[in-house]
Amino acid sequence: MTLPKAQPANLPATFHHANWTIKYTLLAPPSPIQPTQTLIFIHGTPWSSTVFLPLANSLQTTNPTLRILLYDLPGYGQSQHLDTTTTTSNPTSKGFAGTTSVHHQATALSALLAHLNLSSPAPSILAHDIGGAIALRAHLLHGIEFSRLLLSDANAVLPWGDGFYSLARAEPSVFQRLPGHIWEAVVRAAVRSGSLVGLRGGWEEELVAPWLGSRGQEAFVRQVAQAEDGDVEEMVEGGLYGRVRCGVRVVWGEGDGWVPREKVEGFSEMVGERLEGFEVVEGAGHLVMLDQPERFEGILRDWLGL
Repeated sequence: MTLPKAQPANLPATFHHANWTIKYTLLAPPSPIQPTQTLIFIHGTPWSSTVFLPLANSLQTTNPTLRILLYDLPGYGQSQHLDTTTTTSNPTSKGFAGTTSVHHQATALSALLAHLNLSSPAPSILAHDIGGAIALRAHLLHGIEFSRLLLSDANAVLPWGDGFYSLARAEPSVFQRLPGHIWEAVVRAAVRSGSLVGLRGGWEEELVAPWLGSRGQEAFVRQVAQAEDGDVEEMVEGGLYGRVRCGVRVVWGEGDGWVPREKVEGFSEMVGERLEGFEVVEGAGHLVMLDQPERFEGILRDWLGL
């Protein structure tokens, strides 16, 4: 698969959870064909479901019995709308209305799957970046069953983030006050650093766009400020990764400057006998699905048995 030009994912459906409007699409086989398996994509930060769109389109075209769920995490991409009128039930965290922590994201994922009745038969999960921690919490702490789990460049052990993210977590108000043009430069630098080969074909613009303007700036700072170490520490310190109930495949871009190899290897050891493979993708950074789309799709098809 050659990487096509960037385009926003078409997420026409809406699910309301904890005052967030979650946008999603469920790509299902045409009637009367019944789906043989379900694949759910979970993106990370600061991304959106658009990073998976080329994969989803390719898989749907060639596998008519595959059902696919794409959605933007609450607070990300097209799911940034927060109903602030219901003050009595609108939680506040780190000075921001609404919560976007991994803990909350796992709860939202569990609720979305229940809403769509996608828990049985158990779906396959492809999770990237903090999407890995979200999927693991949904599985290990909310009892959501998966048929299989593929973690790509996942943030599932501590510490989280580089110097920029650490500073933004410590001083969120400073980043909220940055002038618009300075803020845009910061976001562009962060997005570019996720790719080893460079973001062409409009991909940089597509990935930067949700975080620009005053609303986007606040949304970006909020999700960084609300990243709670305890959401991962609970699983690590509790030895929960060794209790995963499905096969786990780990994929890592060899040039990933965000998640060091030793962190991925450390997580893989925690999974133990449930680990079904650890694949290193050459010529790829953190955004392995965009840097090496053909190689990544091959891994995904093999994993799904397609």
